[in-house]
Parts: sequence; structure tokens; C-alpha cells
Amino acid sequence: MLYAHPNPNQSKINRHMALAGNALDHVQVRDLYESYPDFHVDAAAEQKSLKEAQVVVFQFPIYWFNAPSIIREWQDTVLSRGFAFGPGGTALQGKRFMLAVTTGGGKPSYAEGQPHGAPIEDYLRTFEQTARFCGMNLLEPFIVQGVGSMTAKDVDDTLEAYKTRLSMIARETS
Repeated sequence: MLYAHPNPNQSKINRHMALAGNALDHVQVRDLYESYPDFHVDAAAEQKSLKEAQVVVFQFPIYWFNAPSIIREWQDTVLSRGFAFGPGGTALQGKRFMLAVTTGGGKPSYAEGQPHGAPIEDYLRTFEQTARFCGMNLLEPFIVQGVGSMTAKDVDDTLEAYKTRLSMIARETS
């Protein structure tokens, strides 16, 4: 799991989701902001981790209609020609890929004519296309909207659903 949240101590759910995933035996969480505070991503280490993974999860909050910037830096550095695509670039082919994203605004605000202007799925297309381009198989995204108005029970229920989803994917993969 590649986790990216630029302000994890202010996170209402993302940090807890990453911790919940990390508590599972079959999940390895790589906190990109913690690992690369200077944005100098170690391509060799990340590629080694990707080769060993059966499933790749990108977990992040939607920031300004996109992922936090470290995700883009990671993609630019790690998903290189000859590794992820192009001649010899087969390292990710057949691996499963899932997005786990959160939004502060509720689902109604992500509709045409509303403040965010489009369904959340529209914001995920570039990541899904990147995965397809690298030969990965897409899994249904795990989307949590309306984080700003979640109750403690909502958070607990979401964490349980997330752990269940990650465990189910692991069972399907093994």
C-alpha cells in the first residue's frame, strides 16, 4: 500500500486507514511522505517492493481534484520505461491495483453542477489509466466521501469495511 497524506496528524480517517492496513499480516504500508520528506524517491527500493507485491493500493485524500504531490513524484520516478511499460517493462503486468481515496466533501458535492463539478470517479480515471497502461488489473476503488462530517461510529465502520476489503483481496490473491 502506498499511502500519501501531507498532514497525517490532521487526518480524520486516512491515517487510521493506513494503520488498520498495516496491522494486517498481508499488507505492507509505505508512507511516502515519511519515507521521502525531500521528495527524492528511491526508485530501486520502490521497484523492488512492487515486484514483490501481488496487489498495489494507492491510498490518499483527494487534494485539489487530484492526489497529493508525492504520488505524482513517485509515479514519475518509479514507473519508468523498461520497468512498468515499454520494451521489457512487464514488472507490473497482471498485478492487481486498487485506489483507496477519501474526500472531505460529501457525495452530493461531487455531481455535475455542484461545487466539485463531477463524480469522484472522474478524478480517479488518470490513476486507473496509469494502472492499465502498466498492464495491471483494476479492482473496484474504496471510496470514502464526506470525511468532514463523519462521526466516531462512521470512522469505526469505515475502518472495519476497509480491513474486510483488504483481507478479501488478500484471500482472492493467495
